[in-house]
Amino acid sequence: MRSRASFLAVLVAMLFAVALPASAQSDTDEEAAVRVVFFFSPACGHCEYVINEVLPGVFEQFGGEPSVFFDETLLPEDIAFYEMTNGTLDILFADVTVEAGTDLYESDTERLAIPDHRMGVPRLVVMDEYYVGSAEIPDELPGIIEASPEGGGVPWPDIPGIEDAIAAVPGMADGNQPIGEQQTPDDEAVAALRSAVSESVADRFGNDPVGNSLAVLVLVAMVASIVAVPIMIGKGMFGSAPTWLVPVLAVVGIGVSIYLGSVEASGAEAVCGPVGDCNAVQQSGYASIFGIPIGILGSVGYGILLAGWILSQLAKDRLADLGLVLAGTVAFGGTLFSIYLTFLEPFVIGATCMWCLTSAVAITGLLWLTAGPAWAAFGRLRSS
Repeated sequence: MRSRASFLAVLVAMLFAVALPASAQSDTDEEAAVRVVFFFSPACGHCEYVINEVLPGVFEQFGGEPSVFFDETLLPEDIAFYEMTNGTLDILFADVTVEAGTDLYESDTERLAIPDHRMGVPRLVVMDEYYVGSAEIPDELPGIIEASPEGGGVPWPDIPGIEDAIAAVPGMADGNQPIGEQQTPDDEAVAALRSAVSESVADRFGNDPVGNSLAVLVLVAMVASIVAVPIMIGKGMFGSAPTWLVPVLAVVGIGVSIYLGSVEASGAEAVCGPVGDCNAVQQSGYASIFGIPIGILGSVGYGILLAGWILSQLAKDRLADLGLVLAGTVAFGGTLFSIYLTFLEPFVIGATCMWCLTSAVAITGLLWLTAGPAWAAFGRLRSS
């Protein structure tokens, strides 16, 4: 899981390299500010995108760069709330990985009767309206500010407990410290904001015990398959299986991967069942590699595997064997990668995605179906 320190280091460096002096607040009529609450998690890639890529432009468009406030008297791991304001836009940031932030998040969820499929972060709350995800929030926030009553601003949303949250970020006279008298924040400033996430493996597993238990079962099955398949090949124990199962499982894998890739790329909420938390997984820092959503990579892998199988069915001799080897190699590599991803869910992210487990089962099934024929084809290619 991405540490709070690294998350806030990027946040501070990109958003608050040059903050307004504290006196800037008094230069603008406080009643004119648009006040919103932003729920986030340091492990959320969508949150990081909104904070680092979207909010700097919004602040610049409406009032200029903000000042940032937090209560420096708290231990770093206890800081749940930050205020960022330029007098026109005032954002109370609530970290849902800290107990006080979680409590406010749950109060807001109950107040607005937010359905399960709209749960997750980032969530922006404006009075009695809320917006979720890294697509919806950038689309709506500028219009909200523009539509606010001229000279009247927008009051804080009426979330039970918000008074305590606001009080947790005292004013400058009470000892709050603005971030950004320096051009580049140093390690000391970042450390004052956040410490590394100290949640234990047991705590993370306990966040989603049913879903994470299923993930462990799938993980054990995949590891056992990686060990058993080579042994069975060596002993010549592989029999024949219906060839139509390969394209069926490959198509299932492609469908799941494309769906997850679209969710990650668009920032939309995934449709989750009663078990697991797909959105927590998709919004984690592990949902993409080098900026490419895992789902997109998965769909490419399944597509190559399916192409190899089709080649083995339509071609003859050497080309057919090459297709079998390609399909088996991709299935083996895909299973190894799925082991890594499935391990992350219960033990690092602390949540499990049922879509991801479906893909893991599909690629493991494809390993069992393609490994024997691929090894036999490899032997024929070596002989020839």
